[in-house]
Amino acid sequence: MYHRHTLYFPRLFEAKGRRIIQVSVLAENVPGIIAQVSALVADRGINILWGVHHAAEDPAKAWWCFFIEAQGISASELESLIKGSPGVVEVYASEANVGQMVLDKHHGTQRLGPDIVVEFRHGWITGMFREMYKRWGEDGKRILTHMGFYGGRRSYPEWRERFGLKGKELVEAALGVIQTLGWTESWKVVEFDPSACRAVVRLIGAFEAREPADEPICHFLRGVLTGFFTEMFGEACYGTETKCQAVGDPYCEFVIKPREEKKD
Repeated sequence: MYHRHTLYFPRLFEAKGRRIIQVSVLAENVPGIIAQVSALVADRGINILWGVHHAAEDPAKAWWCFFIEAQGISASELESLIKGSPGVVEVYASEANVGQMVLDKHHGTQRLGPDIVVEFRHGWITGMFREMYKRWGEDGKRILTHMGFYGGRRSYPEWRERFGLKGKELVEAALGVIQTLGWTESWKVVEFDPSACRAVVRLIGAFEAREPADEPICHFLRGVLTGFFTEMFGEACYGTETKCQAVGDPYCEFVIKPREEKKD
């Protein structure tokens, strides 16, 4: 069964009265290391709330990073406890409470493949978009559409080279990327006709459409798709959002076709 679920390693969350310690363990990347460390922690009656296991610079090693609900143990005691485990190379433990919140103090840049990813809170970015529309009206919408268009055009040759795909398979791979980035929850390629320079794409849960609006609101995503297909088809295209969840439709639908006349 194909299943997608929320990746929950929050970098900022509410403490809810708990004392939280953040732990990062660099260890040999061999079977049993996580279970071994977990057993040490469990023997002290410590609850691991959540964590992630990710790559290190040395491919023979890996990081395991997690938050614990700390009871009766200090960060330094926890470090000493885990350091004695075979295969463990380094351990860092930090008091993570900051006022009423808990902050990830151990991680810097995040990556999507080789690319550095910059995160924005959903409410912050969509609020900024809508403020642009409020202040500058149609000009604000054009700005966001052109920003997306530029990104979409630039991403086409990049993903074509990296994935080694073309045609509809490349479209589906690129949509998988924006799904991974959280721009949409799911997608469907409804039509794909390179000979007619026409495509129809549906997005469910698009980030621009999560708040009600009086008209289709996904100007940035419309630009992204239009730019991508413009490069793919080798002809100037124009995109329209014919359905939008923000106005009550079951999905957002974008129709990409040849530009027949000068439009924004």
